[in-house]
Amino acid sequence: VGIEMMRRAILVLLALAGGASASGCLHIGGELGSVSLPVSDSTLSSIEARTPSDFAPNTPPSIENEIALFDKRALAEGETPESLDLALDQLRALVLSSNLDLAVQRLEPQRAQVRVSRAEARFDALVRVKGAFGDKDTPRLDGPLVDFDSLNPALDEESVKLTELEAEKESLDFGLGVEVPLPTGGSIKLDTMFDGDRTSDPRRFEQFVSATRFSFSQPLLRGAGTDASFAPIRLARVEARRVEARTQLMALGLLARAEKAYWSLYASRRVLDVRSEQLRLAAENLALVQRRVEEGLSAEVEIIRSRLGVAQRRESLIVAETAWRVRQRALKAIVNRDDLPLRGAPMIDTTTEPRLVGFECDPDTLVAEALENRIELIELELRLVQDNIEVDFRRDQVLPLVNLDFQYGLLDRNDGFDRAWTDQWRFDHHEFKVGLEVELPVANQRRRAELAESLLRRTQRYATREARRMAVRQEVLNAVDTLSQNWQRVLAARQNVIVAGVNYDAEQRQFQEGFRTMREVLEALSDLGDAQLGEVRAIVDYQVAQIDLAFATGTLFGYSRVDLDLPDSSDAALEAALRDE
Repeated sequence: VGIEMMRRAILVLLALAGGASASGCLHIGGELGSVSLPVSDSTLSSIEARTPSDFAPNTPPSIENEIALFDKRALAEGETPESLDLALDQLRALVLSSNLDLAVQRLEPQRAQVRVSRAEARFDALVRVKGAFGDKDTPRLDGPLVDFDSLNPALDEESVKLTELEAEKESLDFGLGVEVPLPTGGSIKLDTMFDGDRTSDPRRFEQFVSATRFSFSQPLLRGAGTDASFAPIRLARVEARRVEARTQLMALGLLARAEKAYWSLYASRRVLDVRSEQLRLAAENLALVQRRVEEGLSAEVEIIRSRLGVAQRRESLIVAETAWRVRQRALKAIVNRDDLPLRGAPMIDTTTEPRLVGFECDPDTLVAEALENRIELIELELRLVQDNIEVDFRRDQVLPLVNLDFQYGLLDRNDGFDRAWTDQWRFDHHEFKVGLEVELPVANQRRRAELAESLLRRTQRYATREARRMAVRQEVLNAVDTLSQNWQRVLAARQNVIVAGVNYDAEQRQFQEGFRTMREVLEALSDLGDAQLGEVRAIVDYQVAQIDLAFATGTLFGYSRVDLDLPDSSDAALEAALRDE
């Protein structure tokens, strides 16, 4: 009967398991396995075709109507949008305080300091407290379970008969211990233990034991000494400095990009001014030609030529205005301020004028400063420090494990806790043990391979350092030559603007005297505009060359020190942050 019931129970369990499995399979695509997605299935399975007219609020007009309206628009500039004056030093402050990427990177030094604290926690002392109370009530044995004829004659028959009676026993255990890790890699332990047993039935019996034990363990080869025990802490501290270096490098790169965006916006504003001036002069020429035609001093074909010049410059103005808006958004995105939306006012107005001073740089001095200040080289040196610590640690791990263990303890037993605790300090009963533990790997291949890998990594890093230093020298020298070249371009562009302006004035006077056509005047006007745009490009390229030279030397051109304002990574600040959490 029992076997049959067991067989039926097994069949029932198998049926239930199969039903659960089938149910799971049926609901994989249903409610059991359903996932809420932020997009619909149709969005992922097909591509919808849209046209720009789908996003327009009104019906777009035809090109014929637009040309008619476009030709009648006023040539004067419209209303000036709301602007925000922004100097270069203000831009640096805004970038350091508001940029999202830098805000994220600022937290990395604090995280690195937390890792240092975690590594230092290996030397925290441990306090162990344990206690237990037990109450055991054993029932009597019923029935003739003991055959005394088959027992060993040496067995106490009276003690066996006691099992036929009820027994009640109470126990109390209490322990207190302290473990202190040592800088040498060993540890010290001090433990105190109390153990009490009390039997009330069928015979009353009490016993209390008090013991105090001191133990010391110290590795003699592998893991011995402060170099091995402090290796994780030293690695964490060097890593924290590396994180600070990376944060500074990111800040320098971000400031360099922000300043380049600033001068790019400056250039687009100057280009827009040049295009506006070109359109204004072309419009004045058109008005002049119309008056001369009315007076019979010029042919009507000059009006067509003048209108062509106005149309060409109007197109250039539209392109320049769009480029200016794009540069506005690029700089606003870097600044990342709520009061500077990407679309609409206020528009940033650059107030810092270019630094048009010729610099005579000593290449050798700049190279020496770059080799000392470049963050990439500093970070690489910190890497080499980590590699040296890692190599020393791996060499230590190759050694055999030899531990010296020492233990000394006192104990006593009495009918009360107080008497057992007091009597143990008479040193009547003690224990003493000294031991040596040795562990010798047969091949030790894993640890030797880790050491070889650390040595190769350090050798590779040394080669990388030399290559990086050569690249820094090359970058600084190239930046010096580019700076000198762009300064010469600024001088040449200024002379070109002066000559082009004199030429335009001469051509315009010759036209009024009837010796030149409007085509030649417009060509001179175009030459003037090209010269002005070339000067703008040369000036901005000269400012960018200064930024590149500063970045190549690991510095930042300016008149004041830039403070990154990193979060406080001290222990007190970390504890305050944890309390806030």
